[in-house]
Amino acid sequence: MPVTAFEARTRQFDRAPIGARGYYEPAVDAFLERVAATLDGDDDLSVSDVHNVAFAKAPLSKRGYDPTAVDAFLRDVEGTLAGLSQAASYYIAPALEHTHTRKPPWRRR
Repeated sequence: MPVTAFEARTRQFDRAPIGARGYYEPAVDAFLERVAATLDGDDDLSVSDVHNVAFAKAPLSKRGYDPTAVDAFLRDVEGTLAGLSQAASYYIAPALEHTHTRKPPWRRR
């Protein structure tokens, strides 16, 4: 399912399990803001940028975001960006004029 800029900005993730250190929340939030800007056309993240991103672990006193939830969302983002880059590479033919109008009687034959 394609990810929208709104979803990237408002996505909430579960906390990492107790005893585990998840991803550092401000780093994930900042990256998702870049994802949203890219989907809005204001930034230029590529599929490989999303695939290769690495987040720092949360501080010892914090749990951070659950890595499996964040990684699953980033896989959806990769698919969306791949679809956008592929769709942009296709040539769209201009529409023919008067394709839906009826020919005048003097032009019919």
